[in-house]
Amino acid sequence: MLFSTIIFGWIGILIFLLILFNFKKMTENNEYALLHLMQAIMYAMWLPLPFVLYQLLDSDILLVGSVFGSVYLILLVAGMALQTGHIAFLAKYNEDKKISDSQTNYMMATLSLPYEGLVNFFKCLWAIFLGLCFWQKGEGIMAVVMFLFGLFIFYYLIIILDASLVKSVKLFEKIKPNTVLVNVETFLFFLTLMVYITFIFGA
Repeated sequence: MLFSTIIFGWIGILIFLLILFNFKKMTENNEYALLHLMQAIMYAMWLPLPFVLYQLLDSDILLVGSVFGSVYLILLVAGMALQTGHIAFLAKYNEDKKISDSQTNYMMATLSLPYEGLVNFFKCLWAIFLGLCFWQKGEGIMAVVMFLFGLFIFYYLIIILDASLVKSVKLFEKIKPNTVLVNVETFLFFLTLMVYITFIFGA
């Protein structure tokens, strides 16, 4: 299981890099559906990670964290797949504009915020439990790195609240969702985990 997890995990990393280097070309060609499909596959490649890390680290602390990690990835795969279908349908079958822009925006809002903010909140909980597990194992560097990723929980919590509250809070309005920040943070998080399991357990 470890070998297949490593293979699939690095395929996920490669898909992210493929998206990164082809992002401009895909957006220019209006291939947003393909973009989201690739993201769905990318997150699917990382689905075994919570289970494998729990087995490798053999810590009861990580059991709850693995649940949050699994829910995070499953919801992201589902969300990206739904966005793919939504975008593809509009691109192919809405040339007559029977579906209005307001309806389109409503559907995307349903599938993005606060949905994506919530699932990233789960990822931060997973990171915190990973940090506690690494700390218990005496792996200080990995514990600190995971705790740093866990600090993003406040960022995602503010985004969720700002998207959910009817009466806006001025402090929350100053912190806007940043796609670049979220994607870089996500990439570094999974890259760190893949490097760890590959060179510590896969060597």
